[in-house]
Amino acid sequence: MRKLKPTREEIKRVIKDTELDNIIFDVDTSELTSIKAGGRVLCYFAADKMRDLKKMIETCMKNQIEFMVIGDGTNILFSDKYIDLVLLKLGRDFNYLEFSDGNKIIAGAAYKLLKFVVEAAARGYDFSDLSGIPGTIGGSVMGNSGSKYRGICDFVERVSYISNKGGNIREETIGLCDGDFGYRHFYIPDLIVLTRIVLNNGKSDRNNILEKIASVIKNKKLTQPVNVKSSGCFFKNTISCRESTGELIEKCGLKGFIYGGARISDKHANFIENFDNASSKDIFILSKIVKDIVMDKFKIELEYEVKVVGF
Repeated sequence: MRKLKPTREEIKRVIKDTELDNIIFDVDTSELTSIKAGGRVLCYFAADKMRDLKKMIETCMKNQIEFMVIGDGTNILFSDKYIDLVLLKLGRDFNYLEFSDGNKIIAGAAYKLLKFVVEAAARGYDFSDLSGIPGTIGGSVMGNSGSKYRGICDFVERVSYISNKGGNIREETIGLCDGDFGYRHFYIPDLIVLTRIVLNNGKSDRNNILEKIASVIKNKKLTQPVNVKSSGCFFKNTISCRESTGELIEKCGLKGFIYGGARISDKHANFIENFDNASSKDIFILSKIVKDIVMDKFKIELEYEVKVVGF
């Protein structure tokens, strides 16, 4: 007989019984995301230690409790409803950056990507293509952030992660192969959460790298909305299409289009802004309008780059 999923109160009791620190119940997801919209989730847990992270994962899996790992919330949209979900965030012991011999760079998955790019540049490593992208390096690897033709995973030598092999939760380290990633894509079958990333990149002139970083950031400020509530580019580019998704949306005449409190950016049409206290429903419906119009005009099915949860 199939075991029934636990009720909300049963889940809270089970989580309290772990006696772990840094647990918060009934969390407002709008406070955890850059787009500043969304309802509440049942629990938020910041894991400062590996053993605590594994204990929470094991507790959730044993008790059929849904859970999800989040970074800085820069690429995610939660629905407005209450979701019986445990959010896991990597804390102190996963926030580090080390440089070793042989052009190896070792980063904890919680380390900020912006800091990583600058710290690497100071030592002669060029990751300027990642300049101005918010979030953590773990989140960057999971989405293989970068350009249409080259992403961060092209520099990743191996990763450490917590795996689930038939209900057995353990730490793993593997070398990364070309087939494990692609454009905005990263996949390891048994992966639950990335914890550590080892990158390899040749050295070049430090001053030249810093100039490239400044140029990339300047261009982003000119072409993308800054200091607004958004989740970055909402849709992936279509590899088979010469034009970017932003250009396709702009050709549909949708720049500045408003639905409720959500708006297509006047600066870059692949950004949806929460400009007037938008609900997640406003943002999601506007995204569906964009998808429908682009499909009608260009026969192209846009894919979300932003992770949508609870819709």
